Amino acid sequence: MASTNTNGRNRAGRRDGAPRDGRREQRAREREAYTRQVGERLAAEIDRACAQCQRIDGAPASVAKEATEGEQPRLPEVRVLDADACTAILENGRGRAQFCDLTVLDFGSYTNPAGGFDKGFMGFEQSLCEHSFLYNVLSQQRDWYGENRRRNINCELYRDRALVVPAVRFTRDRLHAYADVVVLAAPNARRARSEYNMSDEQLADAMRERIRFALTVADNLGHEKLVLGAPGCDAGGWDASVVAEMLREELASGEHVATTVIFAVRRERFNQNHERLAHAFETFPAKNETSYENVRAREEAAQAQAHKDDDDDDWRAYLK
Repeated sequence: MASTNTNGRNRAGRRDGAPRDGRREQRAREREAYTRQVGERLAAEIDRACAQCQRIDGAPASVAKEATEGEQPRLPEVRVLDADACTAILENGRGRAQFCDLTVLDFGSYTNPAGGFDKGFMGFEQSLCEHSFLYNVLSQQRDWYGENRRRNINCELYRDRALVVPAVRFTRDRLHAYADVVVLAAPNARRARSEYNMSDEQLADAMRERIRFALTVADNLGHEKLVLGAPGCDAGGWDASVVAEMLREELASGEHVATTVIFAVRRERFNQNHERLAHAFETFPAKNETSYENVRAREEAAQAQAHKDDDDDDWRAYLK
C-alpha cells in the first residue's frame, strides 16, 4: 500500500552517494536575503497574517453539503498541471487580499518551519516559500512546531493539526495573487514503517483521515478553488498512485466545497508523481481500472517496437 521509496534521497534530502550540493548552500544564502527583503517590504501584510493565523487541532465540523437521495453529488473539475504551485496560484488567484478565493493545501513539514527552506532544501512547501512571505509567517510559529515534536509525533503518523495562514501574497515577474495556505503534514510512511512497524492498513487509514481533515479545513474557508501537490510522495515515502486513488475517492464523494481542484506537480526524471496523478484522474470521477504500471509497460513496449522498426528500415535502406 504505502511505499518506502524516497526517490533515492537520504534523510538529509540528498541523493544517496551524491556529493554535498553546493547549490543548496547558495539557495540558502539567496533565501536568507529574500526573507529579509520581503520582511521589510511587506511588513504590514506579514504582521496581519501572523495575527490572523489560525491553529486547528482536530477536525472541524464539516460545512459541506451532502447530496440528498436522488441528487447528483457536486463534483469538482480536477486538473493535473505540469507546473509549480506558484504558477497555479497566479493563474487562478486574485490580486487583492480581501477578495482571496483560493486555498492551497501545503502538506509540508510537521516539525520545522517550511521544512528546511532556510537551509536550501527543495520541495512543494519550499517552492511556496520562494515566491511569498509564507516562511516569514511560519518562522514565527516555532512553538507550534515544537509542540508537534514533543507531543504529537504519534509513531510518525502525526495528528490532525494545521496552521491556516490567511491571504498570503505570491509574486513572480511582477504578477501577484493571494491564497489562504493550510499547513499540515501527511503521515510519514517511510519512518512509520521502518521505526514502528506500521502495517499498510494502518498507514492507509491514517492517510485517508489526513486527506479528509485537510479537505474539511479547506471547506471551512469556503473557497471554491483548491491547489495542492502530491501529498507525502517525496520524503514521506508514499506511492503517488496510492495517494492519488485516495484523493480521487474523497473528491468523488461530492461532499466538499471546492469546484476546481488543481494538482500542481512538475514532471521529474526521478519519479512519476505527475504521471501517476494524471493517470488516476484521467477517468474522474470513476476509478481508472487500468493500472499505471500496465499503461507504462505498453508505452515502453510500443516505443521499443518503434525503435526496432526504425532500425530495420535503416538496414533495408543500406542494402539498397
